[in-house]
Amino acid sequence: MKALIVSDALQESLNIQSTLEQLGYDTICYRWLLKALDNVEEIQPHVVVINAVDYPRHWKIMVQHMKCSLKKQPRIILLTPPNFDEEEAEKADLLGICGCITGVGQKHMERLVQLLEERGSYVSASSPSEAKILFIHPYEGTLYSGQIIAREDEKYNLIADTPVELKTGDVISDGSIKSSEGIKSIQGEVVETKPDLILSLS
Repeated sequence: MKALIVSDALQESLNIQSTLEQLGYDTICYRWLLKALDNVEEIQPHVVVINAVDYPRHWKIMVQHMKCSLKKQPRIILLTPPNFDEEEAEKADLLGICGCITGVGQKHMERLVQLLEERGSYVSASSPSEAKILFIHPYEGTLYSGQIIAREDEKYNLIADTPVELKTGDVISDGSIKSSEGIKSIQGEVVETKPDLILSLS
């Protein structure tokens, strides 16, 4: 089994690497997230640990890239600050993150082992009316989240959590929806922007 560690902090990487190797993983470490992005399809890791302290914005792009490009999804764990923002935690949940650790001491490494040994879905239960969406803006490359308020066949009405500039015909190529049915990757086209943003999935 292969484990990919993405962290610019040497000591953190060494501690995580040691724990993973004790569990029988062959580990590969990258200090630069973009290099990890370039090589993740070739590596096909079973586990990925990303230092979200070093990459507070780009970890989401890497996770979304893996969701879209890897046939077998790895278990993804984030190394986060102790005061990890609630909104960021919700995005991590929506993206299917297996769990978070807030350090590399003994208790944190025990938590890492626990996360890797746990079985079951990463998806928490929710009703269809509570479905959430996460997508990367086709021009800005910025990650947006929102709430799905209605669905008709493959068309979704949603309200973005923050204002987003899109126009009819724009194509969303990287996105995911979390509902009671689970988490799925999506691609879609903007068919309306007012009064609600409506996506037609392809």
